[in-house]
Amino acid sequence: MTTYTGAVFNNGAISRLLELAVACRRDNTKVFEDELARFCRTIRNSPETDWAMPIATVSALLDLLSNQLESEQPPTLPVGFSEKLDESAGDLQGPDFLRLLSGLLRLQDRELIPDFESLPMATWEAHLKFGRIQQFWWWVDSGEYEDFDEGVRAGVASEHPNGCRQEMSALAAELQEALLLFPTPESFRNGLAEAVPWASRPVLHAILAAIHVHFEAQH
Repeated sequence: MTTYTGAVFNNGAISRLLELAVACRRDNTKVFEDELARFCRTIRNSPETDWAMPIATVSALLDLLSNQLESEQPPTLPVGFSEKLDESAGDLQGPDFLRLLSGLLRLQDRELIPDFESLPMATWEAHLKFGRIQQFWWWVDSGEYEDFDEGVRAGVASEHPNGCRQEMSALAAELQEALLLFPTPESFRNGLAEAVPWASRPVLHAILAAIHVHFEAQH
C-alpha cells in the first residue's frame, strides 16, 4: 500500500511554522514570538480552522515529528525539508527545535488572542484574511474599464447570480471587516497598504456600497 506522508512535512502547519522561523532568521527586524502569536491568532480566529486543526493538535504533531526524527527508523523526508529545518533551528538540533516550537505554541494557546492594536497585522496575515479584496484589483486597476465606477459595477456583477451567495457575500464581509479593523487612513496604510496597494478606505467603501446596491436590486 502506497502512503503519502510528505505533505506532513512540506505543506500545512509544519511548513508554515518553519517558513516563519526562516523568515525571522533572515530578517532580524522580525520577532519570532510575535510571528507565532500571529500564527495562533490566524487559527483561533477561524472557527473552521480551529475545528480541523487546533493549536493543541499542531503542538502534538510537532512533538510526534521530533520523536520520529530521533527514532531508530526515522521517516523519509521530502527534498528540502532537512535544509529548512536546519536553518529554522539555528544552533539547535532539528528535533529539539520542534519540541521548543511545540512548547511555545502551547504557551501561546493559553493566552488571550492578541488584538490588532497590540500586535499589528503582518502582511502574510492580510493576504490570508483579505484574499477576496486582493483579487478584486483587476476590476479597478487593470485598465480594462473606462473609469473606477464601471470597473466596480462589472466586478460586483461578475459572480451573478449563483456566486453572489458565496463569493460576493464573503467579499462584502471582508470589506466590512477591513473598514472596522482599520478605521483611519493611517491605520489602513499601516495594516493593508502592502497587501492591497491599490486600495484605500474610500475605495473599499465604494465597492461595499456597490455590492449592497446589487444585492438590493438583483436579490
